[in-house]
Amino acid sequence: MKQRPRYFTIFLLPACLLFTSFIISSCEKQDITFGSGFIDNTITNLVLVDTVTVNVSTVYVDSFVTSGTHSILAGKYKDEKFGTIASQSFVQLGLPSNTTYDIPNGSVFDSLEVILKLNKSFYGDTLVPYKLSVYQLSQQIAYSTAQYSFFNNNSWPYSNTTLGSSEMIINPSTRDTLAIKLSPALGQELFYKLQNKTIEVQTVDQFVNYFKGLAFVGGTNNNCIIGFKDSLTMRLHYQKPGVFSESAIIDFGINQINYQFNNITSDRSGTAIAALGPSNKQLAASATGNAGYSQYISGAVTRLSFPYLKDLYQLPDFLKIVKAELEIKPVQNSFLNYYRLPPTLRLSATDQTNLLGTDLTTIAGSSAVVQYGNLYIDNLYGTSTAYTYDVTSYLQALLPNTEGSKNGLLVLPPDATVIFNRLLIANAANGANKTQVKIYYAAVK
Repeated sequence: MKQRPRYFTIFLLPACLLFTSFIISSCEKQDITFGSGFIDNTITNLVLVDTVTVNVSTVYVDSFVTSGTHSILAGKYKDEKFGTIASQSFVQLGLPSNTTYDIPNGSVFDSLEVILKLNKSFYGDTLVPYKLSVYQLSQQIAYSTAQYSFFNNNSWPYSNTTLGSSEMIINPSTRDTLAIKLSPALGQELFYKLQNKTIEVQTVDQFVNYFKGLAFVGGTNNNCIIGFKDSLTMRLHYQKPGVFSESAIIDFGINQINYQFNNITSDRSGTAIAALGPSNKQLAASATGNAGYSQYISGAVTRLSFPYLKDLYQLPDFLKIVKAELEIKPVQNSFLNYYRLPPTLRLSATDQTNLLGTDLTTIAGSSAVVQYGNLYIDNLYGTSTAYTYDVTSYLQALLPNTEGSKNGLLVLPPDATVIFNRLLIANAANGANKTQVKIYYAAVK
């Protein structure tokens, strides 16, 4: 049975409406401001629909570019919701930055090290010792035919023998650098070639053919992934001769930024999204614990859609959508300890292909700016934590679209290929703590 809603002009009054795909259960009295140009108060009222179906699902991310991101990501951690996530990083080094160096006779090799600068990004438990090992690449990094970038599923062969490693408790918020001593044998070999200006150090191409590059690999017992800047340095220390020996250095830096990339893997065994993959690219939230999983960098992203939006047309008093607000709520207790929420999230429009499209924007002054969710964290009760978005324009355009039911929104952070912060998005089965859209529409009196 359909019940006729009660209307209002300036204030929203409680309304009860039942039809095919959404039910208005109750609306609290609230003040709203939309401007004066949308409604003729002599013939129209405003009605709030707050239970439009929002479909929540998890979509498989096949691959994405990780080269040229200016971030070296290395380590591993285990997340009971998303599985075991690991990252290795590969870099190609060039000739010393100081091309006019001259090592005098009688100089003595001292040591070789690689110096990494932390970029303050990390994810996981930093109270567990963090181990990072360095290996020498066994093949020169190069693009294959018609390739212009490296992706998360690209890897590169490296020697089985470590050049050096470091294991310690690292606090990325207070530590600036991490220095790892490398093989003295390699250092002595490099020192000899530099001092004697052998053919391997005459040009960049000759050097890269000789010294293929480095791989950075986290330890098997790690429970954290740490991000480093791509301004790393491999530094050779030596002593110049004299009455008092003088310390000197020669620095090697990254040769090509686009030849530095991260290989990121995820093992989802034993998780609710274990079935997500190339052969099963989308899982409904009802099959994954009533939650959408969003961690783009590990290959999972939440998709939101509004399959029954056109049922608005079935309302005899419906004129048009005036305002719409989407409220994305994390599953309660899913972001405790070190599983931090992404500080910002964007919404990317997509269709049945689930490829990233245009980000949702809002007008700020005279410009369109991307929306990032205005995250509010309810530290007292945890029930009101939410990201909110103005989806008025999006739903207005979606409503008359004949393909609208196939379209949706992908939820991901703006820096999705370098951030591990993840999110479990609650669907309608989570009751009051659900993700929902509030639609205010103009109705004929």
